[in-house]
Amino acid sequence: MTSTNKPITIKSIAKELNISFSTVSKALNNNPAIKEETRKMVLNKANEMGYTPNSLAKGLRSNSTQTIAIIFNDIENPVLTYIFRNISIQMADHGYTTMIFDSQFSEKTERANILTVLSRQPDFIILEPTSRNPTNLQLLAEMSNRLILQGVRYETHSCHHVHVDYAHGGYLAACEMLSNGHRDCLVITEPLSFPTSEQFVLGIERAYHEYGVPFNKDRVQTTHSSIANGFQTMQKLWDYDAHAFRVPFTGVLTFDDNLAYGVYKAAMQFNLKIPKDISVIGFDDNPLSAFSMPPLTTIHLPKEKMAENHINILQSALLKGRTETCFFSSDPYLVSRGSVCNLLEQTGGTT
Repeated sequence: MTSTNKPITIKSIAKELNISFSTVSKALNNNPAIKEETRKMVLNKANEMGYTPNSLAKGLRSNSTQTIAIIFNDIENPVLTYIFRNISIQMADHGYTTMIFDSQFSEKTERANILTVLSRQPDFIILEPTSRNPTNLQLLAEMSNRLILQGVRYETHSCHHVHVDYAHGGYLAACEMLSNGHRDCLVITEPLSFPTSEQFVLGIERAYHEYGVPFNKDRVQTTHSSIANGFQTMQKLWDYDAHAFRVPFTGVLTFDDNLAYGVYKAAMQFNLKIPKDISVIGFDDNPLSAFSMPPLTTIHLPKEKMAENHINILQSALLKGRTETCFFSSDPYLVSRGSVCNLLEQTGGTT
């Protein structure tokens, strides 16, 4: 009887069956030199004993661990979960397992995640960097041909990129507000050290410049993305005695739809109407946004295309052995719904 206190190994199975170690190893790896009868006998005994193959040790021998590591931020973001779920499903069909790590917008957590991932020797890494600080990226210098950076482009790193033009998204959102007469807008976004947040705000600034309207950087409020944080940001700006915001604004531009939902929640608490009192534009086009009250105008992230780009890179490199570096870029677009009012119509063309 095999002791349950010790891990089941190939040697354990060989001893139980009274056959050689090499025979068991070949049977478990479907070596054609092993008879089908012997292979079935070994597999049955392995299952009976609860044998689990050591994928890392196997990977060291075959130079592949059949794993893909994904390191990103905001595990609650439905766009990102859609993308990474599709990657997991598609690559599982080819025998790959996906490991997912959430850095929570923290460089320290990201560094710990990268070190953990490297210790497991994955075949490929997908990383959404927390900042432009090159320190953590330098840990992946040896992985350049097996690394995808998602989000903004890093000119100094020659690796695969799945780029999303967040600056263009911010520009479109700001243009929508400005074209409807909203000169004074609040911006709620991730800390500007987060690369895509920085690009989002740069796009907003560009729109203001083109419209000839001064952009007040004091109106940029930073917080981590969540409904609660969007709500709390609005609460901090509310003067409960005056029943008005301390700094007046007519529109709110948010880095993602969850922050926009927080604005909706605050408006409800303060008895304000959207879009009559406050116009709101989100970013990412959460499927629920079409059903909010009123439906949320937002910037659509092409998540299907982004997932497809990731999968194309992975399959090209891992299944076809291609070695060239790939760069894919996707442009977001505005989805106009019911959360922005036209101030120009209300004021007869002036604001």
